[in-house]
Amino acid sequence: MSFKINILIIGIFFLNGCGFHLRGSEGDISLSFQTVYVQSENADKLALEVKRIFIEKGIEVLPNAQTAQVVLYFRNEQSKRRVLSVSSASGKLEEVELSYHVDIEARTPDDTILLEKRPIHLIRDHRYDELTILATGAEEEILRKDMFRDVLAQVMRRIQSIRINDESS
Repeated sequence: MSFKINILIIGIFFLNGCGFHLRGSEGDISLSFQTVYVQSENADKLALEVKRIFIEKGIEVLPNAQTAQVVLYFRNEQSKRRVLSVSSASGKLEEVELSYHVDIEARTPDDTILLEKRPIHLIRDHRYDELTILATGAEEEILRKDMFRDVLAQVMRRIQSIRINDESS
């Protein structure tokens, strides 16, 4: 019994030592600002999740853009589904494309650009199987959630690249 525990502990140390992190863990976020205002224009889901991460990490999310060090803009969040292929024999759906898009921009309250407006766009292909329709629907939902996590990770990396010069410090 203690042999299995020792192997487990050694395995955990190896995983930790090689830099392995569980998927979805934000890790330590180092930001050059302490206050932020988040403006959402048709991107509420992403904006809410970014605010949640900021609050968890001790960044103050302000209700007024004029008092924030950084103003983040999230615009045009879209999640789409497009048919890629249809069986020529049966006319049934075979493959779909899932896409997720959002625009991100960061400025100071006096409108100085910190991060130019940039789109984040992800595309995933998904094989559609009518024989396992329930599993296919669940798989599609998992892909959508995975795409959202990927977009969120890209957004947080871009936010980490923001550098502000705070004259009051």
